[in-house]
Amino acid sequence: MKTGKISILIHTYWSFVPMKEIYQHYVNTSEINTPIFIKLSHADHSYWYNFKSDSKHIYDKNHYLYNTRSYRLGQMNSELFIRKSITGQYVIVLTSIMAKSIIIKERFAYLISLFSLNKKKYDIYFEKFSAGASESAFELFKYAFKMGDSCVYILEKGHPEYQNHKQQYGRALVEKNSFLAFYHIFLARSFQSSDLVGHIQRRLYDNDYLIKKKVLSTDKKIMLQHGPCMATNIFERGYFNRKVPIAPDYMLVNSNFEKNLFLNNTGYTEKELMVTGLPNIDLYVQEQQSEKNQITFMLTWRPWDLTGSIEAGSYLDRYFSFLELIRKEKFYKDKKINVILHPKSRIILQEQFPDIYDKYEESFYIGDIKDALLSSKVVISDYSSITFYAFAGGSNVIFYWEDKALAEVEYGAPNILQKEIAFGGIVETFNDLHSEIVYSYNNPQSPFHTAQFSKLMECTSGHNTKNTYDYIQNIIFQNEYNPLEEESEFTISEKQSSAS
Repeated sequence: MKTGKISILIHTYWSFVPMKEIYQHYVNTSEINTPIFIKLSHADHSYWYNFKSDSKHIYDKNHYLYNTRSYRLGQMNSELFIRKSITGQYVIVLTSIMAKSIIIKERFAYLISLFSLNKKKYDIYFEKFSAGASESAFELFKYAFKMGDSCVYILEKGHPEYQNHKQQYGRALVEKNSFLAFYHIFLARSFQSSDLVGHIQRRLYDNDYLIKKKVLSTDKKIMLQHGPCMATNIFERGYFNRKVPIAPDYMLVNSNFEKNLFLNNTGYTEKELMVTGLPNIDLYVQEQQSEKNQITFMLTWRPWDLTGSIEAGSYLDRYFSFLELIRKEKFYKDKKINVILHPKSRIILQEQFPDIYDKYEESFYIGDIKDALLSSKVVISDYSSITFYAFAGGSNVIFYWEDKALAEVEYGAPNILQKEIAFGGIVETFNDLHSEIVYSYNNPQSPFHTAQFSKLMECTSGHNTKNTYDYIQNIIFQNEYNPLEEESEFTISEKQSSAS
């Protein structure tokens, strides 16, 4: 807000920003986290003052726990709260509305856990937003369940396979945001997830104090990766910044190439990096020879242009252009085409732009991404880690890199995956996409692309799940363990198997 020489006497102590303006800023920019600052404009210069509780504040884990309560934004179907960054900077956060009953269940579960006579500890497994059951966390959970561990998988009740999984795993599978989910979280000895542990919270962006406190006090946060960290340069974006309070304690990687990326770009050490390979890669390796006759189109998350306007080259425009392509070209008439929105994009579209989403909803794929990839002869993506899964499963991959230069500017660094190590065809204009799809559909994986892939993904023996489970068991029970020796054992085992 602007102020004057007289009103500044009031604004020294009080300033009001209408919530509708904050929400409009969110609609215009898609910025969910907005730092709070004062800008003093002068004829010659502008001065910026960040809002902090103490201007000299530096990194502090307690900032992670700080937040205000959530305030509802009238008819805007959103809530906001204020949190602190790791340096004490105040940040406004826009998030989804949460039922008050969830808060009551959580607090009750926390209280019961404090006085529980059964102090049994649990290994908690979940995937991104606790919304899926098709990635490495679920594969590892199934193995742990078979081994009789004290394990719990958290999953949204709305998942299409929830009831089937519930029948199979009984008490070991619990509904997200239920009393049992909260209870087990507060008695957790480890968190093993396919993405950052913060995704176990009640909602995507949350002011949850109790779960944050539990996560902060746990020293066995094990990230199994949502996908290999070898597409975009997420290291430059601080994704694995060890100063972040809830950074994983241990990281799974897929090769020495990927391990060296972590050693060179993060604060992780050899002992904190597990070169055992993604457990769910086993599924794709096992299905390499299965029949594949579908085509999948899935672009990665683009926060910089998902603002509701359908401009040329934007995230939405690329999807709509592809839908038009498969409608007019005869080649696609007798083929199943999976048009998959990135999970974050689907959430944003549903919440911000329901009219646009409703218009195209029937054209978007619903179901586990894994099932689509395993059935696809061709997978088109850009900077997504799904390309690694798809190729491991026998699919041909097309890298649609029309906006690569812009994307690298927005990401803040050149991608790790470049032309010289790419393991698929590269398309730089939409007009060339169709011909590349036809060629890839009618031909097997090339030996050149297979060789490129093997440098990036060494752990493709089909034993990643067991190897990862054994490694983590040693971490949990704090036995002496040398990851280099274990890696050597896996390598020898795989070589013997190959020799056989």
